[in-house]
Amino acid sequence: MNLLSIFAGLCAFSACAFVGLWLKRRLVSKAEFYEDYYTYLLFASEKIGYERMPIGELNQAFFTKCDRAFSSFLRGENPAISLSDGEIKEVEDYLAQIGTTDADTQIASLKGKCAEMKRYAEGDCVKFRKDGALYFKLGVLLGLVAFILLA
Repeated sequence: MNLLSIFAGLCAFSACAFVGLWLKRRLVSKAEFYEDYYTYLLFASEKIGYERMPIGELNQAFFTKCDRAFSSFLRGENPAISLSDGEIKEVEDYLAQIGTTDADTQIASLKGKCAEMKRYAEGDCVKFRKDGALYFKLGVLLGLVAFILLA
């Protein structure tokens, strides 16, 4: 075992661990985005249903409550989220519809979308978090195997 092989093993270990960490971060950020989207829909249905709050005030109130990737998305900024173009388009299309109809129709639409997003948040978002942890562990394990083989 020489110094060069140990260095190569450490580099391989680090690379694999960072790839696992990167994959984990992508999946966790996607889960956080959808969880915040669900929170926004709940918030919007409450504020529109009970207070009849306009969309501009609703968004401002939500920005003070939550300041993560979804809030940046609502502001029109380009947050670093790992969603496909189709997923982003779907969210943008629904958000553009909020406030375009009467309050009762809007509340019914929001409640339906909340139910859909609740199922998604409880199912897929939990899966994203578990898969992210799994990918990180596999990256570390693969890096350890590479270190052992190279060193």
